[in-house]
Amino acid sequence: MTHITDTGRARPITGPSPSAEREHLDQEILRRVTGLIRLGVGILNTLIFLRYVLKLIGANPVNPFAALVYSTTDPFLSMFKDLIQTITYRGITYEFYDLIAIVVFGMLGWIVVQLLRIMFGGEK
Repeated sequence: MTHITDTGRARPITGPSPSAEREHLDQEILRRVTGLIRLGVGILNTLIFLRYVLKLIGANPVNPFAALVYSTTDPFLSMFKDLIQTITYRGITYEFYDLIAIVVFGMLGWIVVQLLRIMFGGEK
């Protein structure tokens, strides 16, 4: 059996068709993109949780590690800051909006992955 290429030449078919190869490549790209999205959301949620714990135990904000965590997560938490009241007691800060942000970012990541799977036909 032969296959006529776009140049008009006949070539034998010996293996998976080009469309099957393309579909496999598309699925591999989809798998990698969804993996990167999950990794990004996981890193972000870990940093936010670390911020919550550092505030909870009263970590020194001048410490380079704490300052790095706070400055990295601040842009992602700006929309949640005045959502609920922050409680401070004897140097311990309860930022409950951090926990809300973790849930929201987790849900957004899951929704984006599901939309990509629906749009590009990936298996679950």
